[in-house]
Amino acid sequence: MRKYQRNTVLLFILILVSCGMPPKDRALSILKDGIKDRSEIIQVNAAKALIETGDKNGYEVIYNILQNGSNDAKVSALVALYSLKERVYSPVIVKLCNDAEPLVRAEAYHLISLSSDTGYYKILIQGTGDRIARIRRYSYQGLVNFKDIQVITRGLRDIDPLVRIYAAKSLGLLGKQEAKDFIKKEMDPKNPNVEIWVQAVLALGELKDTSAIQYIKDLLTDTPWDLKIAAAEALLMLKDYSGVEILKSGLQASDPFARVKAVEVMDRFPLPEFYDLLKQASRDEYINVSISAINALVKYQKKENLKLFEDLLSAPNPLVRITSAGAYLRSL
Repeated sequence: MRKYQRNTVLLFILILVSCGMPPKDRALSILKDGIKDRSEIIQVNAAKALIETGDKNGYEVIYNILQNGSNDAKVSALVALYSLKERVYSPVIVKLCNDAEPLVRAEAYHLISLSSDTGYYKILIQGTGDRIARIRRYSYQGLVNFKDIQVITRGLRDIDPLVRIYAAKSLGLLGKQEAKDFIKKEMDPKNPNVEIWVQAVLALGELKDTSAIQYIKDLLTDTPWDLKIAAAEALLMLKDYSGVEILKSGLQASDPFARVKAVEVMDRFPLPEFYDLLKQASRDEYINVSISAINALVKYQKKENLKLFEDLLSAPNPLVRITSAGAYLRSL
């Protein structure tokens, strides 16, 4: 009992001390404490935030977890590196591409799909034959960096429709115009599969297929949230703003997964119309919405957000505090 009381008093003192710090020091303290936290997930998020502020020491934390952490922590670390657009060759990542855990292996392939380092080429070729469809998708996505049309073309015959779409998208990015029609044919109106249609619509947006604009616009109504939001994002890729209101409605939907999808698109396309809604969403009860909204607000480069980020340094969730700390430091 005395030990509990002593720990409570110490915690109270620490809170008082931190509240008395200047916000910059407080934000940095949150990140420094985060990389030493007992939770590996918190360590990863704190390390990522440090890297985003220019402190490269965060990489040491992430790579240590990639070598010694739990599977969940490794996945989180790989996702963080993907978000940071890490393209440098690493034997640690190569090893993870052969990991026994499919989720770890898939995220490792997702990461190397960003890179044009020749050290990853054979790994990507190997991945096109993996039993996990997600890994095959990322492999064909990555091979676009090596312009290997012959190997990518094999992906058009894959048993999985999503793999076929990824392969076709890669061919389209390499100038094969017929890839757009191939993708459209995968969108079977007689047997609509939301996930397939989502990826097909996004692929058409990425390939700048302006001939598909009206078709994509039609998907903004009477379709599930996932497809509406994907259609809105594809239209933004095509410089068409017809889906902006859908995204705004998605961020205010009762479905937290719709809010997450909408705020992630807003993070990628920080339009002025989204600003006020993002400020509200930064305090969303659903943590993933709050985190994405905070990161999106940084892109607006408005000093007025410093007060918001400072307030969120006291948020009850440690991941929100870490995100806010990174946002505060990046906005100075």
